[in-house]
Amino acid sequence: MRAATLASAAEFRYVVEKNGRTRGFSDMRAMRHALFAVAVLAACAAAQPARSEAFAPFSRGSFESIRKAHAGRPLIVHFWSIACSICVAELPDWGRLARETQGVDFVFVNTDGESDRRRVESRIDKAGLRQAVNFAFADRFVERLYFEVDRVWQGELPFTALVAADGGSRTVIGALDDMELERWLETKGRR
Repeated sequence: MRAATLASAAEFRYVVEKNGRTRGFSDMRAMRHALFAVAVLAACAAAQPARSEAFAPFSRGSFESIRKAHAGRPLIVHFWSIACSICVAELPDWGRLARETQGVDFVFVNTDGESDRRRVESRIDKAGLRQAVNFAFADRFVERLYFEVDRVWQGELPFTALVAADGGSRTVIGALDDMELERWLETKGRR
């Protein structure tokens, strides 16, 4: 291999001698290749789905933080997934309830992985929950998240935590019927 030589003051050539032949690359050609590589990388980065800003990450300690943030106010935390047919069917009802119920805070927590985020966003748009407080699981060790919410919860969905203004809570696994919810709202849920 031979060292670099100056071809002119404005151009630098890197010369490699191989099998008796000399190859030269100008700075301009190298710069074009570098710019092309940067453009390709930028295009690839732009094509990647951006992390959704519609969801706050639900990780270790999130449930307690949500409870503290809503202390003194009735709170309903509803856990759902697009893989749960009951969850998807009742999501528009939850959206309507959240919009129409005064004096109660609602938080929705999606349990699907990051790869399903676009489908999840489509569902919250259809249910009218885009403006609601939305969280999404952000911890792969989901059993720890289940345990922090309720010591007996093993991930069954839908799952709803009803937190009264005085801090007392009750959890419901499965669909919450209208009468049960109305009874809770009348006794514990209204401010």
